[in-house]
Amino acid sequence: MAVGLKDDTARQIADRYPLRFTTRILYSDMDAFRHLNNGATGRYFEEGRAELNMRVFGVDCMIDPPGGLQLLFATVTVDYVRQAHYPGEAEIATGLTRIGGSSYVVAQAAFQDGQCFALAEAVMVKAIDGRPTLLGDTERATMQGLLQSG
Repeated sequence: MAVGLKDDTARQIADRYPLRFTTRILYSDMDAFRHLNNGATGRYFEEGRAELNMRVFGVDCMIDPPGGLQLLFATVTVDYVRQAHYPGEAEIATGLTRIGGSSYVVAQAAFQDGQCFALAEAVMVKAIDGRPTLLGDTERATMQGLLQSG
């Protein structure tokens, strides 16, 4: 039997994640049942990953990547735990669970009114011109401070 992200209940604790931001759920993010649609949840997670990547690699990594730098996805997984509703706010929590040679694992959770409604995990690879390249010492040091607690 496959185990999903939501089966690890520790992932649903906001305080374990070092980066968090709150955003208003927009009317256009809602489906016909006043639920937050899955596409909007994906955008919120994308914004959380962007914040983490900018802290590690600098703002230019997202706006105008230098010297062929690419931050590639190896995998992305999203588990939906419960519905989130409009109107309201969503809190997006982001952290790292693993730092490899050229890759790193980003763990995320989305909350509404203190309840987790979605979880995400992305394996990212630092590459130059499409080829994996080792994370630098400064990048690794910054990443250490972004590891999940507990």
